[in-house]
Amino acid sequence: MRLLEKLKVGRITLEVSAPVPEKFLNLLWSKGVEIKNINRLDITTLRLEIGYLEYKEVEKAAKKCKGKIHIVSRGGLIFLIIRLKRQVSLIAGSLVFLGGLYLLSTHLWAIEITTKENVAPFEIRKQLAQLGIKPGISKNDINVYTLEKKIENINSNILWIRTRIEGSTLKVVIEEKVTPPTINNDTVSGDCVAKMDGEIKRIYIKSGTAKVAPGNMVKEGDILIKGVEGKEGGEYSVAAKGTVIANTFYEKEMEVKISGTKLEKTGEKNEDLYLEFFNKKIYLKKAINNFKYYDKIDNNNGFINQVTYFEREKRKNLF
Repeated sequence: MRLLEKLKVGRITLEVSAPVPEKFLNLLWSKGVEIKNINRLDITTLRLEIGYLEYKEVEKAAKKCKGKIHIVSRGGLIFLIIRLKRQVSLIAGSLVFLGGLYLLSTHLWAIEITTKENVAPFEIRKQLAQLGIKPGISKNDINVYTLEKKIENINSNILWIRTRIEGSTLKVVIEEKVTPPTINNDTVSGDCVAKMDGEIKRIYIKSGTAKVAPGNMVKEGDILIKGVEGKEGGEYSVAAKGTVIANTFYEKEMEVKISGTKLEKTGEKNEDLYLEFFNKKIYLKKAINNFKYYDKIDNNNGFINQVTYFEREKRKNLF
């Protein structure tokens, strides 16, 4: 305790404004406060020097005299210790914050799943959970290539799967298996005919005789499998059955604008920079987006996420 008291050594220079400065001084002297270098600046203002430990008594006396205190200067070992303590606290807080950010960056916090039509993202998310892949898991516990094989083994509807870790997000892209269409509608004669134009890729015959081969181009209504079997002169009718795999062709109509206005880039842009934890965003930079028309591009592949706004403006144009 004695060492602590010795460390609390310091001098404070004050300016005190009070209606009756003499009353203020008398109160301090009655409390045994040691005052040095008393100077009267005007009728109601005094400048004086006190010890660090006596500041509270000065505050009480100023309140009783309805005065105001202004600290002009201060010095001594105690103030040096206070400054060092603040700097140490600031550095320690910064280290804890950076350490927390680093720790969070080593874990997975989001799972993004892209599928087509036959496989639901919820189904894949449930299967990932069964394998222990959930938000909060360490990135070091995930081998994306092993994970791909496990998912393919669990779900028979997957043709191929690609999983990658980008930032704190696991991105899963799935291509689904599609059962090849069969063109085997029988006509009255028992033939299998094409329902649309296409290029033959493969043909499998169960009964009947193939009339096309891989690489042939066919039109709608062309016979693919003839409902006959047997040698020439000894043919007999059967129901044409088989599977035909083809690249098919479609026609599409669309309206095209030939005059009017279009949006063109002006070259101006602005951007947001933010960190995202538990679906909450902490902005490092927030863009003031005054653009009437703009393109928005999200880039969340790194530790710091970015949203860029590219301005566009309407311009008359003839196509």
